[in-house]
Amino acid sequence: MFGKKTGADVKEQKQSPRAALIDKIDQLAPGQQLMYRLAEMYGPEIIVVEVKEEFAGKGPKFSVLGVPPVDGKPGPKRNTIWETSKAKAVAIWLLGRDAKPYV
Repeated sequence: MFGKKTGADVKEQKQSPRAALIDKIDQLAPGQQLMYRLAEMYGPEIIVVEVKEEFAGKGPKFSVLGVPPVDGKPGPKRNTIWETSKAKAVAIWLLGRDAKPYV
């Protein structure tokens, strides 16, 4: 009754949006990317989060890039906003700016 819960008793808990985004970022392989659109007050840029292809375990793993749109789609120009090795920092930054997945 008050003992430890077993597999049948434990219901799968829903992940928070932050935990889900951290997992999504952590699962990226080198060269893969995710695209987001920030809330309108942050401007029109599309944000790209990618794992650096040359990442070899040293230095920042993730690049956060700003991409000015051309005709409503990501343009060819990319500006590095910042880099980090922590998916949590990227997730907090995106969620703090009300980022929505770009499709």
